[in-house]
Amino acid sequence: MTSLFRQYRYQILDFLFSEVVIIQDKRWYKLIPDLKELIYRIYTLQPFAEQTTLCFANDQTIRKLNCQFRNKNKPTNVLTFEHPDPQSYGGDIILALETIQKESRRARKPMRHHLTHLIFHGLLHLKGYDHLKCNETKTMEMKESYLLGKIRIPNPWKNSSFGSI
Repeated sequence: MTSLFRQYRYQILDFLFSEVVIIQDKRWYKLIPDLKELIYRIYTLQPFAEQTTLCFANDQTIRKLNCQFRNKNKPTNVLTFEHPDPQSYGGDIILALETIQKESRRARKPMRHHLTHLIFHGLLHLKGYDHLKCNETKTMEMKESYLLGKIRIPNPWKNSSFGSI
């Protein structure tokens, strides 16, 4: 890796972690030690729109948000909120540590793989993809699988115990 490329890469990493990423629960660093590098790899495949925030939270935080905005008083793995201004792109992606950890264990998949999948999932929502109808679900799953394959993460929909997100 050339020193110019390395310098550019670190500038992007610094920008992402100062402007885009919120680590609300510090346990994320222990569970995903290369979190910064992972976010950079995701960014290179699916650049974040302006005003996009990734929040690495926990079940307590996401349960409150899920209750407030979806009337579901339970945690979920990821919540995505589009930017309120229709002229702007981006939004917030909030990830729940304990739920993602449990789902990964149950599916016997590395937590890093499941987390990456959920970040791509949230980013695709912010780009207008959805999974409310069968044809939308297939399109979104294919796009997720393609992006994951680019960083050598197996297709989560083959032999999956996750079901649709």
